[in-house]
Amino acid sequence: MNRRRFMGTTLGGLSLWPLAGLTQEITASPRLQERVEDEPRKRLRELGIRIGTLETGPHNALTDVEGVRVGQTTIIKGEGKGAARTGVTVILPHSGNVYEENLWASAFNLNGWGEMTGVAPIESTGLLRTPIFLTGTYNVGIVYGAAMEYLSRLNPGMGVTEETACPVVAECFDDFLSDTPSRPINTDDVFKALDGAKPGPVAEGAVGGGTGMMAFGFKGGIGTSSRRTGDKDTVGVLVMANTASRSELRIDGVPVGRKIKGFNPQPGKTRSIILVAATDAPLLPFQLKKIAKHVALGLAQAGATSHTGSGDIILAFSTADRIPRDKRAPFRDVRSVSDFWITPLYQAAVEATQEAILNALTMARTIVGRDGNTAYGIPLDQVRRIMMKFSSID
Repeated sequence: MNRRRFMGTTLGGLSLWPLAGLTQEITASPRLQERVEDEPRKRLRELGIRIGTLETGPHNALTDVEGVRVGQTTIIKGEGKGAARTGVTVILPHSGNVYEENLWASAFNLNGWGEMTGVAPIESTGLLRTPIFLTGTYNVGIVYGAAMEYLSRLNPGMGVTEETACPVVAECFDDFLSDTPSRPINTDDVFKALDGAKPGPVAEGAVGGGTGMMAFGFKGGIGTSSRRTGDKDTVGVLVMANTASRSELRIDGVPVGRKIKGFNPQPGKTRSIILVAATDAPLLPFQLKKIAKHVALGLAQAGATSHTGSGDIILAFSTADRIPRDKRAPFRDVRSVSDFWITPLYQAAVEATQEAILNALTMARTIVGRDGNTAYGIPLDQVRRIMMKFSSID
C-alpha cells in the first residue's frame, strides 16, 4: 500500500489562540477539553517525572553537546481547507563550516517508509558534511534546494572546483493539520531557521518541523533531551515525533496511553519519527551506528512498535573530531572510545531518546488546523495523576 495513503489523516500541529470557535468536533467532554487547552505546558521533569539515572546537561537538550545549534521556522497560515501548519527545524552540527570540517556520523534505518536524503554518502564515507534539516514530507524538495543554495553561498567552490555535498533533509507527513499540496515553505523560511540557529534551550512541541506532527494519539512535534555519563561525555537527542498510537504510550514503563480518559484518537493511521543524536565523545562511524541503534531502544521504551508504514530513521554524529576536507593528506590520525568503555554512552542515548519523545508530547499545545481538524495536547493533569498512582513520580 502506498505510504501516503496509509498516513492520509495523520494528526499534528501548532497552537493557535484562542481555540474557542475553531474546533469542529469535540472528542472529549467540554470540561476536559477546557482544562487541557488552558493547561500550561511543561517538560517531563517539570511534572516530576525523571527517566533513567544519568544526569542531564544544563539545558537537557541536543545543544548540550558543545557547538551544536538549533534553529526553527514555524509556519501558521490561514484556516479551513487551505490552512498551513508546518515548518522547518535546522541542526548545525558544530560552530564552524561543516562542509570544510566534517564530522564522523552514521545512520540507522529502523523502518524505512520515510526519507532522509544524504544518507548514502554518510554511510559510504562515514562523514557528515552538511547541516541537518527536518520538515514535512511535501516540503523536502524545497528545503533541499534551499540547503544547496545555502551551502553554495557559504562554499563558492562547492560543485565548481570542489566536490559537491548532499544535504541531509528528513521528513514526516503532516497532512492532518496542514494543506500539504500547497507546499507553503519557501527558501526564505529555511534561511530564517539557519540564521536563527543558536545554542542553549530549544523550543519544543508544535514548532519548526514539528508544527504539523502527532505522537501517540496526541499533539507531537519537536522534543529534545540530553544525558551526561560518569566521564562527563554528553549525548543529546532531538526528535521530530509523529509516531505510534495512543494505546502504545508508556512513560517510565507505565501504560499511560491506555489510562488517559477522553480525547479520542484518530484510528488506524501509521506515523513516523526522525531522531538525531549527537555526542562529544570520540566515536567512529561503526560506533555511531551502534549509538543510533540504541536510540531505537529509547523509542521502544516510550512504547512505539514502529508500524509497517512508519518512517523511523536515526542519525548519530560525534563532534569530538573535525575532519578537514583535505584530499592531499594520505593519512589521518583518529581517536575513539574503546568499545569496552562505550556502554555508558548507550545508556545515555536510550534515556535521552525516551525523554526527548515525551518532552515533544508534554510541551505541545492543542492546535486547530486544516478543515478545522484538531490535535489535542496530552492532558498533563491526567499524566501526573496516572504516574502518581504507579509511584513513578517525585
